[in-house]
Amino acid sequence: MRGPGHIQRAPRVTAQVRSVLIDANGHELPAVVTDISKGGFRVSTGEPLMVGECVVVRVGHSEFRAQIRWASETEAGGYFLEPVDLS
Repeated sequence: MRGPGHIQRAPRVTAQVRSVLIDANGHELPAVVTDISKGGFRVSTGEPLMVGECVVVRVGHSEFRAQIRWASETEAGGYFLEPVDLS
């Protein structure tokens, strides 16, 4: 049962996917996506990210535009600016 203020989100899939985050200044940062859904992701990096920052997540030859929604030291959560097809 959902309580007041509860927001249902898409199911997340645990992952360990090497990726690159590209910040607004074009700097590339090695990262590992640790979970993902069609709407967002959790990522571990070697450097802190800023909440509200727009980034590009590069996985292999694919790139996904996203915005960082929360950050804590070297972990962060982001929201994809376009839905991602996980199939």
